[in-house]
Amino acid sequence: MVKKHQKPNPQGGKQGGIVEKEMPLAVSKVAIWNPAAKKGDRIGVKTLTDGKRVRFFKSNGEMLDA
Repeated sequence: MVKKHQKPNPQGGKQGGIVEKEMPLAVSKVAIWNPAAKKGDRIGVKTLTDGKRVRFFKSNGEMLDA
């Protein structure tokens, strides 16, 4: 939820003021919970020797899906 300052529109019957509305959230802003660090952490993607792509935590290098 974000707060948006909105102008009044008498023809549309809209009142002005500060309005709360839903907005999309960029995927880059979403963090995955790292149980080892006990906080949200950034992730990276690396390719293993067998060609499989896996995600890993940037802070400690631990793999999420092996």
